[in-house]
Amino acid sequence: MLPFLIDERGKVWDPHSLVLRAQLHASVSAQELRDFAVLNLGFIALAIGKARIDIQLRPALARPAALGALYLVLHKHAPERIVMRWYNGVWQDEIIGWHRDGWRRLTRLFEGPENPPLGFWRKRIAPERLSSENPLRHVLADTSRLTRIVANPAQMLPLPLSDRYLLLTENDDRELRVCDFGSALMSRSPEWQRRARGRRIDDLPDWYYGQWVAEAYREAGRGGQPVLEEVAAMIDWPKLGTLSHAYWRLIVTGAGPGGRTRLLGVTLDDARVGVHKVG
Repeated sequence: MLPFLIDERGKVWDPHSLVLRAQLHASVSAQELRDFAVLNLGFIALAIGKARIDIQLRPALARPAALGALYLVLHKHAPERIVMRWYNGVWQDEIIGWHRDGWRRLTRLFEGPENPPLGFWRKRIAPERLSSENPLRHVLADTSRLTRIVANPAQMLPLPLSDRYLLLTENDDRELRVCDFGSALMSRSPEWQRRARGRRIDDLPDWYYGQWVAEAYREAGRGGQPVLEEVAAMIDWPKLGTLSHAYWRLIVTGAGPGGRTRLLGVTLDDARVGVHKVG
């Protein structure tokens, strides 16, 4: 099996890497380095085989960027099973199937009370709260066009929003999967953009942000009515660090082929606030 380490920024390392050892000032064996990095630095250890992937981690320390990188590896290799070893005061061992229950089990593991999602805020607002020039207000006001916009956002959205949309469809397991998106969406993560279509919306580069965004879409889908929100979020980006974002988001529910739920999200940055580096 091929061993790897994912650091707190989401970078994947060979545990024998001299560069990694120099950065950590480590002169111990590969196994000792792995155990130390997992228990003290929030790294995630992987070993990839033909039909299984071994994972070793400490959920309370694992950073969102590392969790996002872990999900990318799991989706890329699609193992039949995961052998998971995790630490919460004592080591716990578990074997789970990835295709059916794996991601749900991982989600529950990271949503424990010691890992609350911090730095995210959203509030529903009335269209009148937006300036008259805001294109989101115009989209929401023209209710006769909403169905056509959900069906073909790239062509039907006004130009300032034509690259700022996310289109999701519900699959047989009631998961929300990325169907299409505009070029400006998640542009700070080209790797996510390359692999996004067909993936769960939950699996954004910042794992906690992905879970939080997914819940907002599910909530809007259950209501069935357009939802306009003011949003603020501190997002942990691979290679860039944590950035503070402020934006407006419109979520519209529709129906796709076979009557499956379709959810269109359209966002616009709040230029008054901008994007700022945190820390």
